[in-house]
Amino acid sequence: MNFQKEFPMKIGFVFHKDPCQPPVGIDILRLNALTESLKKRGMHVDILAPVGKPCLTACGTSVYPVDYLQNNRQYDILKTCYHFSMELIADFKGPVVSRLVRVVDENLPERDETWRLRLLKCQEMIRKRSSAVIFNNKENAERWRRLYGKPENIMLIPTGCPSVLPSKGRSPYDSNEQAVLFLGSLASGRMAEMISKIAERLKGVARVHYIGQNKCRLYGNGQTWRLSPSIVQHGEKKEDSIWNYIRHARIGLAVAPGPHLFDNDLSKIYSYLRGGLRVLSEERIINNDLVKITEWGNIFRYGDVDDAAATAVLMMKEQISGHEETVMSYMAKEHNWENRAFRYHALFRQLQAEARKTWPY
Repeated sequence: MNFQKEFPMKIGFVFHKDPCQPPVGIDILRLNALTESLKKRGMHVDILAPVGKPCLTACGTSVYPVDYLQNNRQYDILKTCYHFSMELIADFKGPVVSRLVRVVDENLPERDETWRLRLLKCQEMIRKRSSAVIFNNKENAERWRRLYGKPENIMLIPTGCPSVLPSKGRSPYDSNEQAVLFLGSLASGRMAEMISKIAERLKGVARVHYIGQNKCRLYGNGQTWRLSPSIVQHGEKKEDSIWNYIRHARIGLAVAPGPHLFDNDLSKIYSYLRGGLRVLSEERIINNDLVKITEWGNIFRYGDVDDAAATAVLMMKEQISGHEETVMSYMAKEHNWENRAFRYHALFRQLQAEARKTWPY
């Protein structure tokens, strides 16, 4: 079916930073995957961001300055990607779809204290302005309902993973070591402290490798948390090379940013499982349901470093069964980005049909 002819739509993804510049974290990978998938379904998709001049993302999506939204209605629908994207939509009059990672209130989560007032202001803007609000999980959807009501405009669209991976290359690790991989941003001092302690406990048995950006200073009291020297820090890597680190590691490590379930949605678990990597995950992480469903990992007690290290040692002694191929296929089929884009596509079509009844705005 030719979606472009039957449902002509122009969608603007409003992003909070320049998506053409490094580092390339999960936020950029998600942005590229969804925009590319929607374009394949016949939609015209641009990204609107705080950039000085137009550019192209790695997947070829056009990026324009947010000023393009001033005093015109060239987009049918805008999709904001995070809290602060809502500040960039100016006086756009059409439907707005907003996505939130977590919902803050007057007290929680504690690590958002620095930005709390601004985040609450953005949530109030979303409440007043958005036609639909997207969440990764039911925990944050429930928080939104309790704080703002309007349950009819809430949708759950979780994080995804690629349906196709690059070819497996040579191992990036020392041939004599057992590699435990921690992937993604460090977004709380607790995360830095936990992986440092686990790395110290595993000295002589395994080495913890870290790929990502240390963002601890952006949260809480602004303290810069240093990692244990036992951890091999690789910094940010391009997506293709990240999959090699995942597929050659022995364990994928996940630790909770804090004690509250709603604040612990970790996309790294999708990546670990998609790459066939067994997961060692802490209690109170939302995505542990995937670890249980796939039966490809273990969950250690919250805050218990000894339990984490002991479980890791047991996992490294176990023989690999070949079950990883089943897990990889399951993730590719059930949680691919194309499935996530299909949900957005259906929502955009619905909102466009409703908006046509009241055009011009």
